[in-house]
Amino acid sequence: MLSIYGKTIKGVIFDAVGTIMDPSPSVSEVYAAAGLRQGIALNVGVVKQRFRQAFSRLESSEGQGPLVTSEQIERRRWRRIVDDCLPEVPDPERAFEELWDHFGRPESWQAFPEAGWTMKLLSSAGYSVVVASNFDGRLRPVLQGIDELAVWADSVVISSEVGRKKPHPQFYEATCRRLGLAPQQVLCVGDDEENDWNGPRRAGLSALLVDRGRSPSGPSGRLAQLDELLELLLGQRSAGSVCL
Repeated sequence: MLSIYGKTIKGVIFDAVGTIMDPSPSVSEVYAAAGLRQGIALNVGVVKQRFRQAFSRLESSEGQGPLVTSEQIERRRWRRIVDDCLPEVPDPERAFEELWDHFGRPESWQAFPEAGWTMKLLSSAGYSVVVASNFDGRLRPVLQGIDELAVWADSVVISSEVGRKKPHPQFYEATCRRLGLAPQQVLCVGDDEENDWNGPRRAGLSALLVDRGRSPSGPSGRLAQLDELLELLLGQRSAGSVCL
């Protein structure tokens, strides 16, 4: 087990979207296609910008409160995002239902090439591994349908089921309880600076960010891809330059 700064890491929690898997086709392409099915031709770049703004706006407003969530709350949140992204469509309810169903299907997602075997090898080496995400209940069947990730579907921690979402400390506490480990024994790996770096560190966990655009000389504490994490935790290279 990795021991650094007096911490012995025994468990690793992986974020889902952007860390171990991504939508394919992209969100903006799928939204634009939903508009086109209703006779509305939208530029994919415009939809992408709208999505980023809508998602950021809702995340920011929720960040001022207690970060309470549930299956119903998440469904309402995504309905608002769809409305903001596709205001021109004549039947917004139809667009929402199509998109909600689409992103609940495993064929709408792809695992990053190194994700599955990295997680498997860490587990085989004795680390407790779990997927922990601000997704909703659709995540479980999505993981079940992706061969490389299916084994983790039974151990997933989902914010809408916990009742608090990242970066609330209760989310990380629930994840640590699932692992049966103290926070100082757990490493969080994800792609979001607040949810997967700042939040877990405030809760007493260690953290590493996945930054797939990182240059070799980029900042410490960042991974260009997940197999760097595998090398680090299994001691196949020096961990001295990585700040947990």
